[in-house]
Amino acid sequence: MANVASFVFADVPRACPVGYGLAPITPGETGAVRLCVVVKAEGGLVPLRETMDARVYLGCLADRAGRVQEWLELWVQDVTGLAESLSAYREVINNRVLDERWKSRCEALASAPEHGLVLTGFERENPEPIFIDTKALLPVSPKDKKTNATWALCTDDGMLSKKGVPGYAATLSRHLYQRELGEQSDLVPVEMLGTDGAALGLGPGVVGLNPGGGLMMAQRLAPLGYEQFIDALAGLETDAGPADGLLKTIASAAGGMSQGTRGTMAGPQTLVAPGAGWLMLAPSDRTGHMVEALHVKLMVFAGAAAAVRASIAQTQAPMLNIAASSFRISLGDAFGAAPLLWSNKVSLVQPGDGMEMPVEGTDLKYFVTGRSAPMSMYSPAGVSQQMQGKGWLRLRNVVTDGPGGVVLEGTLQTQERVMPGKNDLLWLRYGLGPVRIDQYATVDAKGSMAPGEVRIRTIPTRMKDDVAARLKQALGVPIPEVQFGILPMLSSACDLYSLGVLGVRTLLVGNKSPLPVSLDELMTLAGIAATDASSGEELWARIERAFSAEKRWASSLGPQLLFSECETAAEAFEVIPPALWYRVLAALIRCFTGLGPDSRCKDFGDAPAGGQHKVFDGLLDDLYALLTACRTLIVADFALNNEIRGVVKECMGQQR
Repeated sequence: MANVASFVFADVPRACPVGYGLAPITPGETGAVRLCVVVKAEGGLVPLRETMDARVYLGCLADRAGRVQEWLELWVQDVTGLAESLSAYREVINNRVLDERWKSRCEALASAPEHGLVLTGFERENPEPIFIDTKALLPVSPKDKKTNATWALCTDDGMLSKKGVPGYAATLSRHLYQRELGEQSDLVPVEMLGTDGAALGLGPGVVGLNPGGGLMMAQRLAPLGYEQFIDALAGLETDAGPADGLLKTIASAAGGMSQGTRGTMAGPQTLVAPGAGWLMLAPSDRTGHMVEALHVKLMVFAGAAAAVRASIAQTQAPMLNIAASSFRISLGDAFGAAPLLWSNKVSLVQPGDGMEMPVEGTDLKYFVTGRSAPMSMYSPAGVSQQMQGKGWLRLRNVVTDGPGGVVLEGTLQTQERVMPGKNDLLWLRYGLGPVRIDQYATVDAKGSMAPGEVRIRTIPTRMKDDVAARLKQALGVPIPEVQFGILPMLSSACDLYSLGVLGVRTLLVGNKSPLPVSLDELMTLAGIAATDASSGEELWARIERAFSAEKRWASSLGPQLLFSECETAAEAFEVIPPALWYRVLAALIRCFTGLGPDSRCKDFGDAPAGGQHKVFDGLLDDLYALLTACRTLIVADFALNNEIRGVVKECMGQQR
């Protein structure tokens, strides 16, 4: 045992791996440490991810010798992806809002040193467009060939108006101009630039890092994927790691993580005995590693939940896009300070998409998500139900509601399959002669309706008298080409649901139990446990009764899923106390909004006003209680051990 390490230590690579190079991102950067972007030898940058309003590339801080001092994520503001967002989202988003959100996020990261924000000044001030010469590994500042003037992002609404193009602040339109020429400058729409710089006269071999001159930030890289880490804990082979070879090199070096090694940790720079990285040192101690795997997985899951809560506490808007890919993990590098697996830190790397939709005439808060994305197991049905379509509007009544505005009552007819909920909001846009009208409406559920018809009542809308008169003239006349969108009542209760799925991915996915199967089984178990909810018995006790009544639950949802070397539930329950495991399952079930009487939130709008983050308090209480209980199985309590020794001595004395 003496030569078995209780930790793994492997430096992140200090030299850029073969096939890649480092290019400073700003011209004339000659400091001792330079901010660089990673460039592939065949040309091109290394993308990490895309968000609604940003592209993220791999970068680093490098010294004059080219040694990497810190691997970074380089975030570049990019609004071109918003062109595919839902129309309701585009109604509330513009350049001013995006810039303020960016600056606010950077301020939050800067106030939390553990996030490792590297301040460059580009968090608040737009840099000139940045291109990289991939052969010379140097930044290129584009200049007009005729005037030799540099290009920059134009935020001057007055000048843009004189040029006859949309302004900056209140739109998503962005243009480059030559600052030195002022109003005499040509304008280049950012969406026409592409990434090769040809629109600005740049030659081949030049790629755009920040071609549109958007805001930027540099943040410490968390090298391990969430799924990559938890699969290694379970000893599972995984395809969840990063696809890029350089990222695999960084991840394996930073965490010593190798796939398919049955939960052991072995890095390319440091070879250690099997079992290193764990608190339990014996490589053959399957029981100890199983308890430890539960504890570390609960740690990681709690870290993810806490990160979501902190983010939503700042924005007071739900995220509406949580998945396993929203998180990454870094491991401590304090030599010997703690087992490496226990030093994990979870980072939330995907900002939320949720935006508040201001609706006059109602005190309710409506939030929309920007992407009309494919259905995801992590996304509850309420988020994916957002839809758009066209139809006809038949007006039944026009009510003048004093200073509150005009209320319309009518029927929306469409060939789309429309099933709005009682708290959902309908956005309507239609033309009435030369006038375009935008309104919001709620569903009037009174009486039965024909297929494809919805009875609506609009929220009071302020209108000019002549527009109200036109509407009264249109009573009974079908109004064609009515655009509509359904805005479901959403809140952080959606994110709690997503965390429930993340908990299943963390704790209940094994060799023969992929996420869809484990999630479906847990949903079914929740339904069975809910049948006795009126008895007042705690959820974990009802789960225990279900396990006793039917053996399938131990097979499909037992603690053997924590560790691949454990083959049966019976073996696992000898190590993990059943009551503890049933409480783990209960904590997960309570995350699933609207699932039944045990759910913490009854529907997807069930979050307190001004307290969107409070939805997660119950889950975190559950997880911290479970961590405390689990820790007692790993770390002996000295006082308790003394008490047990005293009882044993007393019994031994009586036997004599």
